[in-house]
Amino acid sequence: MFPYPNLFQSGQIGTLEISNRIVFAATSSELADGEGLVTDEMVEFYAERARGGTGLIVVEATYVDQQGKRLKHNAMLHDDGCIPGMTRLVDAVHEAGAKIAIQINHGGRESVPEVSGSVPLAPSALPSGYTGVGAAVLPRELTIAEIEGIVGRFADAAVRARTAGFDAVEIHGAHGYLVGQFLSPICNTREDRYGHDNAGRAQFGVELVAAIKARTGADYPVIFRMNARDHAPGGLELDAALESAVLFAAAGADAISVSGGMHASRPYMIIPGMATEHACYADCSAAMKERLDIPVMTVGRINTPDLAEDVLARGDADYICLSRGLIADPYFAAKAKADQAAQIAPCIACNECIANVHLHTGLACTVNPMVSRELALKPILTRQVTPRRLAVIGGGAAGMAAATTAAKRGHMVHLFEKAARLGGQLNLAHQPPHREEIESLLNYFRAEVARLGIEVSLDVDPAPDEIDADALIVAIGAEAVAADVPGADLVDVLYGWRVLAGTDKSGQNCVVVGGGLVGVEVADMLAVQGRDVVLIARTELLRKAVHVDKVHYLDRVDTLGIEVMTHTQVIEIRPGEIVLQPQGRLRRTLQGIDSIIYCTGYHKREAEAVRYQALDIPVHFVGDVLGSRKFFQAIQEGTLAALEI
Repeated sequence: MFPYPNLFQSGQIGTLEISNRIVFAATSSELADGEGLVTDEMVEFYAERARGGTGLIVVEATYVDQQGKRLKHNAMLHDDGCIPGMTRLVDAVHEAGAKIAIQINHGGRESVPEVSGSVPLAPSALPSGYTGVGAAVLPRELTIAEIEGIVGRFADAAVRARTAGFDAVEIHGAHGYLVGQFLSPICNTREDRYGHDNAGRAQFGVELVAAIKARTGADYPVIFRMNARDHAPGGLELDAALESAVLFAAAGADAISVSGGMHASRPYMIIPGMATEHACYADCSAAMKERLDIPVMTVGRINTPDLAEDVLARGDADYICLSRGLIADPYFAAKAKADQAAQIAPCIACNECIANVHLHTGLACTVNPMVSRELALKPILTRQVTPRRLAVIGGGAAGMAAATTAAKRGHMVHLFEKAARLGGQLNLAHQPPHREEIESLLNYFRAEVARLGIEVSLDVDPAPDEIDADALIVAIGAEAVAADVPGADLVDVLYGWRVLAGTDKSGQNCVVVGGGLVGVEVADMLAVQGRDVVLIARTELLRKAVHVDKVHYLDRVDTLGIEVMTHTQVIEIRPGEIVLQPQGRLRRTLQGIDSIIYCTGYHKREAEAVRYQALDIPVHFVGDVLGSRKFFQAIQEGTLAALEI
């Protein structure tokens, strides 16, 4: 008996039989070439998730029309030249044991002129409220003839998909792209047959389903992915979504895949962050199941087999769509089936994955540095090596990533940590409100260190002459940048990391200096504790933050009543006072201040690190010892260093 009987029950979508209820949701990989053709890296990315036991792979949004393209390396289905590469992709996934569908899409007003080469098209000439990719571009309203032409191009793309061997197609009607724009009252103000009321707004989707079925055959499965809620004022809500889903099913859709959010949503719900509840769309898929006689899929912060099993056992959905969970660990399904759930690398919803896609640097992952580089790196990870003795100094994220990767390759690893426990900054990062998910990564690394039999020495900071190894990885981290303004030595300045650790206790009236993520997290935590907080940023707030974090914390700052002063420098600190210089304004002195908390970054422990350079063995430096890093960068560096041993 499998530990997750519902999750590993076979299922059927139309004529398509699927071995289990785990679906890899369509996810932009940015691995196609500049022409939108399949690359070897793209094939391996999907094949790896198929090898991991996933039942159905849904390939990322592929464009039916060059005018609808959004990202530089989106795959395409608008030309027959794509078919050979797509066939190669299908064959690789089938050989690995999974079924494969492909999502077809048009970006509509979210298309990017620099990528598509044309002005965005939309149901109505209303701009997106998104402040990221393709922001503030006014689209042109589609004519009826143009709409009919796009319906035909969706059908053409579906024919190419079937020709290439895909087992099904999925219409992308979610997340505020063209199909979703037709469905949403805040995007579609038309008064013709494609608007006016809910049935009219659903008409475009109905015609898509009917046209695809007419061209590919009634037996060819069509999945319709759609929003249950737009999460935007005046947008699509669940009742209207239910009515539309019934119409799509009547037109011939074989399954409905439930999601939500659009790029202008607050909170950002297309790819929900850590603050969002788990299984956040399960209530919507449950409502869909009550109205429909076809399978319903759900998605949204389902990152463990237990969560997935619970959703299925309650009858809230028929299939579980995972995106980030299968990015973090392609073998999610296989490990769950083998009752090894504790070995699944956890998605922590940090959203570095999509942040890198939007930067056009390719899909990436904090907890899985192999993502997008499976073709190059997995052979190194699995290659037989002559076991060597490796010392790793520093048991934070970079050090544990290095140690566990090296141990998996067969090396004998000794991990040193000068503190009393492993984790480094991971021990602090999960302390602020809504960052609790990070603790799952900490627990995963600690469990892997134990499972792999890595020798661990805590409360030890070895000198160079105490290192007895064939190679060394130095991951000793960084230390907080000290307050360097007049008067800082005359008052008891606190530091963000010590506040997070609970070793520094603040008073009632607090000033937090630092507008990066740590500063905002500390301000958030203090405000939740009932403190009065002023937050000082030298530039704009959260300038380098991932979009979903920026949206979340800007809203939190308003909700919690935190006073924010951007583009402001600290001039002087006095007992109970802080003197500030806002850009372009008069100096301001805040009085009655009980605590000043500095969160202005970290600098590398260069003096401590340099002493290891003289050793007559290979020495690698990773993580914050090279300069302030995110966990994403630190884990990447630790892993790559271990692959070089």
